[in-house]
Amino acid sequence: MFREMRYVYEVYRERSFSRAAQKLYISQPSLSLMIKKAEERVGSPLFDRSTMPIGLTEAGRQYIRAAEQIMEIEGSFQQYISDTEACLSGTLALGGTTLFTSYVLPPLISAFSDRFPRVQVRILEAHTAALERELREGELDFVMENCAFDPAVYDSIAYRAERLLLAVPASFAINEAAAAYRLTAEELQAGRDAPGVPLALFKDEPFLLLKEGNDTRQRADRLCAKAGFRPGARLLLDQQLTAYNLACYGLGVTFVSDTLACSVPPDERLHFYLLDSPHARRAVSLVYKRSRFITRPMREFLQLLSIDGE
Repeated sequence: MFREMRYVYEVYRERSFSRAAQKLYISQPSLSLMIKKAEERVGSPLFDRSTMPIGLTEAGRQYIRAAEQIMEIEGSFQQYISDTEACLSGTLALGGTTLFTSYVLPPLISAFSDRFPRVQVRILEAHTAALERELREGELDFVMENCAFDPAVYDSIAYRAERLLLAVPASFAINEAAAAYRLTAEELQAGRDAPGVPLALFKDEPFLLLKEGNDTRQRADRLCAKAGFRPGARLLLDQQLTAYNLACYGLGVTFVSDTLACSVPPDERLHFYLLDSPHARRAVSLVYKRSRFITRPMREFLQLLSIDGE
């Protein structure tokens, strides 16, 4: 019966018999037969097969609710077995892009490992699309991100607010025209404020942009469109950190987050400008799959995150 329940739950998670069969390493006919037996046992169809992707019937929704309660009880018991009297054990799988795995997650992981040395922490550094896939498939517990994931599938907890800045090589003459708005790296990291710069001042400068589909790129496009111009891209890049480093060498203007600008050592080769727009503000969040069981290591990491983010 428990195996039957897990098969039903996997079809619900994947919204597809074929994908669920692949995840369960069984043939689709075998899976369909197991689901049919479950429906016969319940006395009612569990899935609405007339929709694409397949959905749940009312009986199916009640079945899944009960299955999640059973799995939570089972998970809690298994966690109890794996924990010692005073020392947590298990695994914690975290993911993020280069920026977050390099600068945001390390102090959190260090604090967590000091407190729970028997928990094995795994880190995956990848692009956002790959991180979302690994999170969806259960290979990751959490992903640290600054873009929105599908709220129907994922929950998130805001860790900190973040804003986009314009980073301009100090060697560019345009800095003189924008002198009333500019901040050095030291001033930025010290928390000095400045008025938002008119972005149109930089319309003729070469830009280092991230590739399309990236949240920073989407916000950059909106900011430039609002300022009345389309930026000329000298290079299209995958990572914000790469754009930052290339800007340090004078290759172009770029958009970076204050998370990055305030995490790296101050560099006199760049000037920074604040951007007064809702498009320049976003949240850095810890994202997790809504349907998954929250293990004890996950709960403890969330607690650590809430303390650190206060």
